[in-house]
Amino acid sequence: MELCKHLGIENGEEWIFADPENDAYDRLELNRGWGTMISPATALRFKDRIFGGKGSFEFEQLFEVLGKWKDAFYLPPKLEQSTNHGGTFIFNGDDTVFAYYDESPGTHADTFDTVDMVIREATKGN
Repeated sequence: MELCKHLGIENGEEWIFADPENDAYDRLELNRGWGTMISPATALRFKDRIFGGKGSFEFEQLFEVLGKWKDAFYLPPKLEQSTNHGGTFIFNGDDTVFAYYDESPGTHADTFDTVDMVIREATKGN
């Protein structure tokens, strides 16, 4: 949780899941590899962030986060983890309601759309 402290994330150990053995990545079959690091999707996503509708807000957030990383040094427990990409998943019990696999760096699911899906799912039947 040294990383949470460096990034200024209070109580991160209570809600951030760390997977040093790579179990979740392996089971979810998330994208990885050096080839994905130079994908055109990354350049296109950054273009959208810079020039798109919500882009300037996202770009400001990106610089805020990158500013915190300038002094960080992190080595993943396994070398192959250094090229892992994430994803966004919404579960309801054992059911997968939404799954988005990041194609390459920066190609994340839209945060606002994801939150809307979570709210809809949480309020179903109410």
